[in-house]
Amino acid sequence: MDWLDGDSARMHLTVSKAFLKKLDAARDALSHGMTGASRERVLEAALDALLAERARRTGLTARPQKTRRPAKPDHIPAHVRREVWKRDGGRCTFALPSGEPCGSTHRLELDHVVPRARGGTSTADNLRIRCRGHNLEEARRIFGDRVMDAYTFARRGSSGRDALARPGPSSELRSGTGA
Repeated sequence: MDWLDGDSARMHLTVSKAFLKKLDAARDALSHGMTGASRERVLEAALDALLAERARRTGLTARPQKTRRPAKPDHIPAHVRREVWKRDGGRCTFALPSGEPCGSTHRLELDHVVPRARGGTSTADNLRIRCRGHNLEEARRIFGDRVMDAYTFARRGSSGRDALARPGPSSELRSGTGA
């Protein structure tokens, strides 16, 4: 990527014919609301929609419901998710050996300080944001390698792959370690 000035960069990208067909179809679909939109503007609108959907799914909506619905015991209420996300700045809070937080914004999960499996609740005080790798590392610290290995091997079969590359714990174990 080449920065052209303070606000613009040139990005060279190789795409397939199928990608270009989809991009042009999206441009056509948006032609009433975005007359003459450039491909850049269409891609920006698509990214805005993708990020808004992701925020909605994590409970970070611009207009939260005024009345809170009762939550199931294994569910983290949206207002709690919003509070934790805001407090932690949407970044992993795992403390590195240097004492600095990890700060990752990739594959984030909510982690229970006191696991639900050990009586922890889904309150803002008992939740923190962790990236997938650090959430699994914490689960291994709390539950032990034997439990986590048994769980991960049972879930994916006993391949020799690294456990951190595997999907996270099921809802039963996840209820103890995080989202």
